[in-house]
Amino acid sequence: MTADISIVGTITALVLPMLLGGVWVYWLLGRTERWHPALVAGHGYLVGMFAITLLIRAWDLAGLALNFWGIAAIAAVLTTLGIALIRARPVTARAEGTSGPIPAWQIALIFALAALLTWRYSTIFQELLLRPLYPWDAWMNWAPKAVVWYHYSELAPFADMNTWLAAPAEALTHIEGARNAWRYPAGVPLIQLWGMLGAGTSDHTVIYLPWILISLAMGAALYGHLRLQGASILLAVTAVYVLLNMPFVNVHSTLAGYADLWVAVAFGSAIFSLQEWHARRDWTYGCLALVLAVFCAQLKTPGIIMCGIVGLTMLLGRLQLRRNTLLGLVTLGGIVSLLVLLVGIDMDVPAIGRVTINAEKITIPYIGDFEIAFHNVNQAIVRVLFDMINWNIHWYVLIAMGTLLAFRPRLATGRETEITALVITLAFLFFVYYFTERSEFARDFTQVNRALLYSIPVSVLLVFGVLHNGLSGVLARVGAKVGVGEDR
Repeated sequence: MTADISIVGTITALVLPMLLGGVWVYWLLGRTERWHPALVAGHGYLVGMFAITLLIRAWDLAGLALNFWGIAAIAAVLTTLGIALIRARPVTARAEGTSGPIPAWQIALIFALAALLTWRYSTIFQELLLRPLYPWDAWMNWAPKAVVWYHYSELAPFADMNTWLAAPAEALTHIEGARNAWRYPAGVPLIQLWGMLGAGTSDHTVIYLPWILISLAMGAALYGHLRLQGASILLAVTAVYVLLNMPFVNVHSTLAGYADLWVAVAFGSAIFSLQEWHARRDWTYGCLALVLAVFCAQLKTPGIIMCGIVGLTMLLGRLQLRRNTLLGLVTLGGIVSLLVLLVGIDMDVPAIGRVTINAEKITIPYIGDFEIAFHNVNQAIVRVLFDMINWNIHWYVLIAMGTLLAFRPRLATGRETEITALVITLAFLFFVYYFTERSEFARDFTQVNRALLYSIPVSVLLVFGVLHNGLSGVLARVGAKVGVGEDR
């Protein structure tokens, strides 16, 4: 049976990050007319939670015992400061779309999709409140840190087994279930800790409500970006429905405690922002993408790689390389990588650690050690993508879209950011499961399913962005024909 909670503290813990992040994202994106309320709300919640984790860290570094209302007061002051800056320099009025009246059948369909999503997430909300925390990895690697920090009122250290065994009895050093869990990024435990501090207990399901809110924030960000790009309300709502109705997204909203959903949303939202930055070269979206990328790196070890992918995508988009130049660089990169694997690299990098790369092993500080060898996991990957009903028909649609783009490359106009990020992400994931010992987690289906979650928000934006391009082209041709007929 769960403990009693502070209702006021719980509501404050849920609402304050939305206000804090929303105000500052509104102030940032309001420097230009290209913003949307849904976009501000979606990105704002992410930025707000990131800010809360930083405030908790700063409070602890100051040597103060963790105190919810003290940290909340600082967050409230920062929110008030953002509001004052907005009042001093009001945001630019956003550009309105040029679409005409919405047909009645579209309105009906929009309301039907919204009603289905409302019903779906109300049942997820109910399921989360009624079910205790039990996802294995979350209970073994993430929640213990938050529980220990809550009860000690400080961010007590977690260490490797040897350090833990050598620590004196009075030390607060702790150890976790997985071998390297002690060095995992602390973002997710800090999110859990914030909920515990607000609720006044470490044992209640309301602590994990942010796992539902982060899914809704992802949907809001997707909707806002598609509308900003000129997509119709119906198309944008359909995209949100497809994304938020995916079974594996729902699973990770209900089985709260895992880090994967947060990594997927932070990475996806960063790429959403990069898409706008690449299209308009607006510094505000570039800044937002970098902030979200850093947050991604604070959530999970693979999030560090995803942060790097955001940086690489940003660099490639900034260079605006021609297709032949890009192919040349890819070829050159492949040759250099092959030489590195054959010759090998083995060095100590100051302040980072030992880096080893050769044909047999890769060692990267903060990431891990990986033995390199090919593992045939074709059957497992095919089952995950097309047979296990985790993604509805998404991967079928993605392959069909890729085939279409091969014959109609103009449909990919303006979608280069998503394509680049998606290709690099899938290449990274497939390399991990085909060429490292992580292949065992593909064969037993315990990890590859949720790892693919990282690519989903980006691929959904790509699919519906291409669909928007196609519909816009059709409407333009129809309009041209009608205009010719009227001239006659």
